[in-house]
Amino acid sequence: MEILSKTYAKLNRQQQKAVAQRRNTVVLAGPGSGKTATLVVKAAYLLTDVIHAPQGLACITYNNEAVSEFRRRLERLNIKSSARVFLGTVHSFCLNCIIRPFASLVNSSAADRQVGSQTVTTQLLVKAANEIGPDAHPYDLQETITKLRSRIACGEDYGGFADQDIQILSTYQKLLDDAGLLDFEGIVEEALTLVREHLWIREILAARFPWVLVDEYQDLGGPLHRIVEEFAKAGIQIFAVGDPDQSIYEFAGAEPAYLTSLSEQSEFRTIRLKFNYRSGRQLIAASQAALAPSEPRGYEPDPRNQNDGEILFFKGGLIEDQPAVIVAQVLPELQARKFPLDEIAIFYKRKGPFLDRLVEALTDSGIPFILEKNDKYPRTRITNWSQQAMQAGLELAQGKPTEVDLAELEFVYSSIRAEAGLAESNLPLESKAELFDTIIGFHEAGQSLRHALELLDQRLEVRTLLASAKVDLFGDRDTWGILLRETEEGKSLGSYTIGDFSTEGRKQGKLVVTTHHSSKGRQFEAVVIPELVQEVFPAAPWVERQLKQERRLFYVAFTRAKKLVALVYGDQYRKRNNSVKQSGVSQFVIEVNKRLNTKA
Repeated sequence: MEILSKTYAKLNRQQQKAVAQRRNTVVLAGPGSGKTATLVVKAAYLLTDVIHAPQGLACITYNNEAVSEFRRRLERLNIKSSARVFLGTVHSFCLNCIIRPFASLVNSSAADRQVGSQTVTTQLLVKAANEIGPDAHPYDLQETITKLRSRIACGEDYGGFADQDIQILSTYQKLLDDAGLLDFEGIVEEALTLVREHLWIREILAARFPWVLVDEYQDLGGPLHRIVEEFAKAGIQIFAVGDPDQSIYEFAGAEPAYLTSLSEQSEFRTIRLKFNYRSGRQLIAASQAALAPSEPRGYEPDPRNQNDGEILFFKGGLIEDQPAVIVAQVLPELQARKFPLDEIAIFYKRKGPFLDRLVEALTDSGIPFILEKNDKYPRTRITNWSQQAMQAGLELAQGKPTEVDLAELEFVYSSIRAEAGLAESNLPLESKAELFDTIIGFHEAGQSLRHALELLDQRLEVRTLLASAKVDLFGDRDTWGILLRETEEGKSLGSYTIGDFSTEGRKQGKLVVTTHHSSKGRQFEAVVIPELVQEVFPAAPWVERQLKQERRLFYVAFTRAKKLVALVYGDQYRKRNNSVKQSGVSQFVIEVNKRLNTKA
């Protein structure tokens, strides 16, 4: 209780007001505003002072990294994992708290379905697209189909979609039905159907979870928004945290309008967190200039932050010339300012010629870097867990405290066992001992990765556990198969050591190269944003809806910076037919520069 009181006292006035609310609340939280701290203290306060056992709360968030961070912060407030608290992703919540308990009771077909892996469901979508006609491009259809089915599930107008899209979706859903599978979107859609059609299900959930907390609300899509509305009607108190300006997952069905709509409902109190504790005044002003030039958001810097921040401009001409500019001009400038390499990030839009040239330029220059989102192996839960286990073993072997959260390693292993059907409230003592004995076995960086994976298989039965799981929400089963296959002699990871593998899971003095989308939720002292050519970034600026999406993407990337943003711009790009188009400098660069040259 004392720890919670002290933590609450450190929050600012708006954060404290949000925590103290005992009614439906929307918290609009801009970049660096301390939303996670607010959410964690809110959960701890509810569980300590408001909700009495055996009732509890559910906290739903976007990805497993956020789940792990939330769990660690709760434990620092002496709130341990228990049956009272559900903490997980939207898919995990819908599957484990709605479909599994209730689907069989209403004879829903979802009760007997397995959750298909991404690989399998993508193959079915390809098959559906090919059955409809030769003009269908299945791999480009994922975003369209996701948006279409979200509109249908939410009862919204879908008149703007092509007849072919509707036919492909219908065929795809029949293929899923015939295979007895649910895909990830189907999990949330089935949960919405159950909640919407059965009052008694809503009442049982309200009795179990009188409060539901939702993080990153703007990213979670229409079907969850409708579920939340049904919950609110049933008397469940909602605490939704998010930022419409940071909605960048349109391809997955996210829409900023859902959070805005929720905040406008009369039964919801809206609180805005206006302080940005991450960035300096100049960075805050410049980022808002590109986001909404005529609609300033009014965010303020931390009054204690003496660093205003800095924006640098570098001209790169053709986009394909920009990697050379980054290596020859941008990075030396940042290193001269004493920024550590692992506090510098370069963001890119998508794979293609620019990224290929950037990787080549960094490699040739000898600058150590981590390329995230590469194709050596999937970055799923089991990947991160294995990397962290090997990192912990290497650090402990050096006789120093490990930076790895050992309790989190134990929790993930326990979750894998539970998914395999081992009914355990906690990890048995002998399994804990086996886990940590295995970790200690990773004591030499030069050990073969293949041998390390086989050790995990032999001592912890990883392959058997993953194969036994009825549901593979995280894609771990496919990932483990890929790791075992690719570490065979002569394959792409055949010469990998545990030192190679574990360091790819963390920065360790290396420059970070990642996508704008993957930068979400992170922060660096300095960020580099290239490809700033009109019609590239932003793409299709003449389409209002797409321009707004591009503005939000630029805003998210820009606001990852604590101290400095380097903008690499040009005025021409090479088209697919290899001709060069003179399209002009990105309007984002012009807008930022105009704001910097305007006295506040």
